[in-house]
Amino acid sequence: LNQSGQISQGVVLAKEDEQGAKRLVGYVVSQGAFDKQAIQSYLGSQLPEYMVPALWVELESMPLTSNGKVDRKALPDPELTDIAGEYVAPRNATEQALAGIWQELLGVERIGIYDNFFELGGHSLLAMSMVSAFKRELKLDINVKELFIHPNIAELAAYIKTTNKKKLRSLVPIKASGSKVPLYIICGAGGTVFKFQEFAKLLDPDQPVYGLQQYMDNEDNEEFPDMIQAIAARYIEEILLENPNGPYALSGHCIGGTIAFEMANQLEAMGKKVSLLAMFDADVREKKDVIPPSIDNCYHIPVTLKRIISAIPLKIKFELFLFTKHPKQAFLYKIRKVKPFLGIPEPKPENIEQDVFEKLTLKLEKAFIGYEMKPYNGDILLFAAMQKYFFVDVTNKIIYKELPVDYEAKFAWKNYARSVKTYKVRGEHSTIFNAANATELAKILQHHLNESIVSSPDMSNVID
Repeated sequence: LNQSGQISQGVVLAKEDEQGAKRLVGYVVSQGAFDKQAIQSYLGSQLPEYMVPALWVELESMPLTSNGKVDRKALPDPELTDIAGEYVAPRNATEQALAGIWQELLGVERIGIYDNFFELGGHSLLAMSMVSAFKRELKLDINVKELFIHPNIAELAAYIKTTNKKKLRSLVPIKASGSKVPLYIICGAGGTVFKFQEFAKLLDPDQPVYGLQQYMDNEDNEEFPDMIQAIAARYIEEILLENPNGPYALSGHCIGGTIAFEMANQLEAMGKKVSLLAMFDADVREKKDVIPPSIDNCYHIPVTLKRIISAIPLKIKFELFLFTKHPKQAFLYKIRKVKPFLGIPEPKPENIEQDVFEKLTLKLEKAFIGYEMKPYNGDILLFAAMQKYFFVDVTNKIIYKELPVDYEAKFAWKNYARSVKTYKVRGEHSTIFNAANATELAKILQHHLNESIVSSPDMSNVID
C-alpha cells in the first residue's frame, strides 16, 4: 500500500465486525485526492483478492502514540454510510429480501440497492455464505459468479427477475398492483386463472391477486407433478421467486383448495407465515375403508348396476331438456361426440391442443385421490356454494336440474384445522366467482385479508 505512490502514509488492520468476522480496513493519508479505485486496482495487481481491503478510511493525519508511532487503537471504525454513498432503499420484495441477507452477513445496519458488496467488505468466503443464504432462505439458485458480475442489490435483483421469468410457468399475475398482502388463488383440475378475473376486480383496488394453474400445453404437462405434495412444492417455489418473505394469503378453488392446504403446511414447516388460508367450494378428500371386490360381494356388480340404473332416468330427462329448450346446442354437442367415430378430427384451438384440459383434469384428480390429509396448525376460511346442478354450461347459459347440496365433504375441513369459519355464498360451484354472485364473497374475503386473521364480520349467513 505504501509503495503505491498514491498515499503518503497507510495502515491496514483486520477489524472484527458484530458477527465476529474479521475484515481488512485500509487507513490512508493521501498525497492528493483519494482515489480508492486506483489503490484497489494497484493492490489487486500485487496481491490475492482476499488481501485487498474493501473498506477504506481517509485521514488528515495518523493518530500517534507518545513514542511517535501510529496509535492503532485510536484508528476509527469505518463509517459504512460514507463508504456506501447515497442510500437508496429497496423498491420491491426481492430487493428487500436481498438487503436483509446482506445486512446480516456484512454486519451493516442499512444497505442501499446501489451499494457494492465488495466495497462494503465482501470477499470470496462471504460471497459463498451469501449464495448459501439465498438458496436456504429464498430458494434462489445463484452461483458466486453472478454475485461478482452483479455486485449490488439493484443489478442482482434485476438478474434474478429476468432469470425467474423463465421459471414462472404456473404463477400468473391477475392484478399485480397494490400494497396489501398478495392473495394467491390455486386453480382446480383443468381450471385457469381466467375464472378469477371478474372476481379480482371486486376486491380492493390496492389488493394484488395472483393465480396458480397447471402447465397449459401437452408437452409441458408431461413434466407437471402428479402428486399434491409435489404440486404444492412447485407452486411454492414460484411464489418464493417473486415474494420470498411473505406473509402469504393462500386460497384454492375445488381441488385447488387441497393444494393450497398442502402449501400452507409446507410454508409453515419452512418457517414462513401464512396469514390466511381460504377454500372456495373445496371438498376434503377423506379416505374411507373400501371393501375389496370378491365373490362374496359379487364384485360389487349389484352396487354398480344400481348406480347405473338410477342415473338413466336423469340422463333421459337431461337429453329431452336439451333438445327441447336448446336444440342448436344439443345438436352441436352430439356432432362433436360422433365425429371421432366417423374419423373426423376435431379442429384444434390456436394456442392449445384439444385434449389438454382432459389430461390436466385427470392428472389432478388422480393426485387428489392419492393425497393423505395431515392436520394444519392454523385456521381455515371456507366459502361453500349454495347451489348445485346436474349440468352447467356457462358459455351457452344452460343450467339443468338443481340438486341438493351435500355439505358434509366441505365442512369436514374442521377435522384438519385449528378452526374453520364457513360462509354460504351465492352461486354454483363454477359460478361463485361471476360478478353477479361474487360481490358478497369479495366483501367477506377482503375483510379477512385486511385483518390477516380468520375472524368473521357480522354476517347473517355465517355457519360456525
